[in-house]
Amino acid sequence: MVGVNWYRTSALKLYNYLIRTHWNGEALVGPDPIGKIHWRVTRFVRSYLPWLPGDDRYIYLQGQAYWIRANWRLLRQTGNHRYREIIRRCADYIVHSQPEDGAWRHPPIWGRRGFISTVEGVWACLGLMKAHEVIGDASYLEAVRRWLEVQIHTIGFQTVGEGWAVNYYAHSNSKVPNVTTMTIWLFGEMITKTGETAYVPYLDRMLRFIQDSQMDNGELPYALGARPHFMCYQYNAFEFLDLASFFELTQDERVYPILKRQAAFLQGGLTGRGSCRYNCFKETPEVHYWTAALAAALRKASELGLGNYEALSERAYRYLLGHQQPDGRFYFSEHNYRFLRDRRSYPRYLAMLLEHLLYRASGVRQ
Repeated sequence: MVGVNWYRTSALKLYNYLIRTHWNGEALVGPDPIGKIHWRVTRFVRSYLPWLPGDDRYIYLQGQAYWIRANWRLLRQTGNHRYREIIRRCADYIVHSQPEDGAWRHPPIWGRRGFISTVEGVWACLGLMKAHEVIGDASYLEAVRRWLEVQIHTIGFQTVGEGWAVNYYAHSNSKVPNVTTMTIWLFGEMITKTGETAYVPYLDRMLRFIQDSQMDNGELPYALGARPHFMCYQYNAFEFLDLASFFELTQDERVYPILKRQAAFLQGGLTGRGSCRYNCFKETPEVHYWTAALAAALRKASELGLGNYEALSERAYRYLLGHQQPDGRFYFSEHNYRFLRDRRSYPRYLAMLLEHLLYRASGVRQ
C-alpha cells in the first residue's frame, strides 16, 4: 500500500502548481470546460493549440470553496498560518463578490450568464462556513444567511410526494438530487453550528426527497422522472460525500441507510485500472477528478462502517498518483473519442482533486 507521505507529497505538488498558475491573491482563476459545445469540441482545440489567444478566465465559487477546504486541511496537518491567511483572503473575496440581493450569479459564460445557481451559492456558503470555523469573522455567516434567503424564496423547491427537490437554477424545474444533497449539507452546517432551527422543516422535506428518490440498486438518479443515468458514478460519489458530511455533523440516522445503499452502488464504479467509469454503461473517457471523488467516497464509506471498501479506494488513489504531471497538475481527461486528451488546467476541478488527495493524506479517520 502506498504510504501517507506519497499522498501528501502529491497533494503539495498540486497545491504549489495552483498557487503558481491560478491563485491571484484572492481567488483561483482560470478556464472551465462547462458548456455543451465547449465540452464536446472546443476544449480539445484549446488543449492541442494552447497558444491560441483569448483564453477564458473564470472565478467559480465552487472552486473557491474547495480551495478553502484544502487550505483548512493543510492548516490542520501543518499548523502553518500561511494557509489561514489564504483562507481569509479567499473568504473575503466571496463575501465582497456577493450582490446586494444576496444572489451570487453563475460566471458569465455564454448561455448561463446571470443565472442564479444553487451549485455556486451553496458552495460559496460551504466555503464560508469552513472559513468562519477558522477565522471567526461574523460577516461570513451573514453572507450565508443572505444566500439562504435566496435559496428558499428565489430559487425555491419543487414538491415531490412528501419531499422537496431543490431547483438547480432560479428558473429551472428539473428534480435533480445532486443539488439537494449539497443543500442538505449546508442546512446541516447552519443548524448544527448556529442553532438556528428555522431551517429544520426545509431539511426534513429535502431528506424525504432523497429517501424517496433512491433506486433499488442504491443509485440516486441524475434527474428524477427525466434522466435516471448520467455520469452516474461521478454524481453519486459527490452526493455520497455531501450526505456523509451531513451525517458526520448531525448523526442523523435517516441518512445512514441511504449512504449504505449508495456505497454498495459506488463499488461498481471502478474499472480494473482504477479509474472511475464514465457512466453506468461504459468505462471511458476517463476524468481524473471523478476518480478522486470516487476514491474519497469509498474511503469515507469504510470509515463510516458501511462496508469494506478501502482496497477499492486505494486502487483509485494509486491510479491517480500515476497520472500526476511533473509540474504537479493532473490533465483533465483522457481517452476522449478514443484517442483525444484534454490537457488543460481547470482550477475548479484541480481544487476538488486537491481536497480529495489531502483527505487521503491525513492518514487518520476524521
